[in-house]
Amino acid sequence: MSEYFAGKQEDPTGVSPSDDAQSEARAGQPAAGSRSRGRHVAPPPPEHVRFGVPFNGIIPLWHDGTDITWHRPVDDVDFAAILGLGHVETEPGPSTAPDGWQERVETGTLLPAAPDAETGPILRLRAISPSGRRAINDAGDGAPIRLSPSLSVQEAMGSETGGLDLTAFSIHIARLMLRAARDGAILLFTLRAPRDPDAHHLLSVPSEVDSRQVMHFHLGTLLDMTDGEWARAGHSDNMTLLDLDVPYQRLLGSPGAEGGQGLEVERLMDMAQPVVDCLLRPGFPFALGCSVILPVGRSR
Repeated sequence: MSEYFAGKQEDPTGVSPSDDAQSEARAGQPAAGSRSRGRHVAPPPPEHVRFGVPFNGIIPLWHDGTDITWHRPVDDVDFAAILGLGHVETEPGPSTAPDGWQERVETGTLLPAAPDAETGPILRLRAISPSGRRAINDAGDGAPIRLSPSLSVQEAMGSETGGLDLTAFSIHIARLMLRAARDGAILLFTLRAPRDPDAHHLLSVPSEVDSRQVMHFHLGTLLDMTDGEWARAGHSDNMTLLDLDVPYQRLLGSPGAEGGQGLEVERLMDMAQPVVDCLLRPGFPFALGCSVILPVGRSR
């Protein structure tokens, strides 16, 4: 899986800025550095981006084309509480879906950093609904989120901080499963490598909840999964298949002082464990993507 550990590459032409300046001088044109400082230079245009699955406080950005970059929010923003939960605007995705269904992928706009800025670009997220606006503090024009400059692969992987925060990652995956069951959606997890514009199927999870509040998840992967819950999986057409039935009540903890019941962290992690095991099988999850497949006409 070494191709997943390469970030944005250098210009393949091998031409450096100094080469450009020398070429312009030879052609009788002033070098870039000697041009009039009063001349207006248009800023780079905003860029359309999709999102990978957040982890360790990092957001992977899937750029149009073949680049992936990784960033931390400069401000106190938890992308795991925003992305994948039905808060952010979406567009049709590229994956093939059953008749009457459509993949929806969350998107944002990336504004380049100012030349003299110490921070990185600004990510602008637009909410999909009034509840989404509250979740991301979107007043209507989109919520601007300041990002760090692009991180190195080592920084993104957290090699200096102990690697993946498995608890936080598992809870985020569990919340995606809860959302999918509520909406009767198909969760689709994909894996993408830098320099590869296509995302490759990793795991699909058709989900639903019945009248007894029992959630049903039907996991399907091309990976040969045999450990843990996967030991009882079936096989068909090169797919490894596993059904999970999870009563919602099983996830609830003891009533609190005010009588309300919250979700138990350990029980959420137990529910998500088979999904997490599959997602981590290829390696560290910094190139993972997640989308939902919904009936046509539904956006969340």
